[in-house]
Amino acid sequence: MLQALEAGAVPGEDLGSGPDEMMEWKTRSRSLMYNSDVDRIFNLDPDDKTRYGNTAFGNACVTARNLLRADMGTRFIQITLGSWDYHSNLYAQLIPMAGQFDAGLGALLVDLKADGLLDQTLIVAQGEFGRTVGNLNGNSGRDHFQQQAMLVAGAQVRGGRAIGETDSLGSKTIDPGWSRERDVRAEDIEATIYSALGIDWTTLRQDSRFGRGYEYVPSAGEDLYGPLHELWG
Repeated sequence: MLQALEAGAVPGEDLGSGPDEMMEWKTRSRSLMYNSDVDRIFNLDPDDKTRYGNTAFGNACVTARNLLRADMGTRFIQITLGSWDYHSNLYAQLIPMAGQFDAGLGALLVDLKADGLLDQTLIVAQGEFGRTVGNLNGNSGRDHFQQQAMLVAGAQVRGGRAIGETDSLGSKTIDPGWSRERDVRAEDIEATIYSALGIDWTTLRQDSRFGRGYEYVPSAGEDLYGPLHELWG
């Protein structure tokens, strides 16, 4: 019906390029919606769902694996697992979620390794902040904290080790463990991902419509940030 209505535009009326561009976009969208190859990616095998933990997160990990196996052009996949922002009743919520995370991510790593896809897939598991250390707060939870850990796997990363070391409470860094000899920051992770993809993380693009410029990593041209080459050796 929509196509018929749009085809009935008044002849000779100057509507610019917008309608044609929108029609092209809709046509490409339909090519995804009605594509049997795409359907197979989202058609999850019951045994796979069980092995990945039979949770929403586990199912997302199965879908991510299927996307990579299909090799249809996907280059970035993001999976989220609810919220870990437990200011109260920490352990009652944390333990079940940690089990979901372990089952889903663990099975994904096993399958990607078996498929030969792990060496060419960089996996980064990270939250947006850490949690306060020491005793729990008055609500049996933890509040926001700058110090945090992250997991990196695949892409020929040398695993089975930690880069950097905190004190026994995890409250401060006692050994950064990498060449810049300071805490790793979000911008450094950005630079690391770009580097792993073979992209110059110091790039400043000036081709935006407004001419403001776009930095792949903020202030990277000033050498404030850089990739963690130590992940690979």
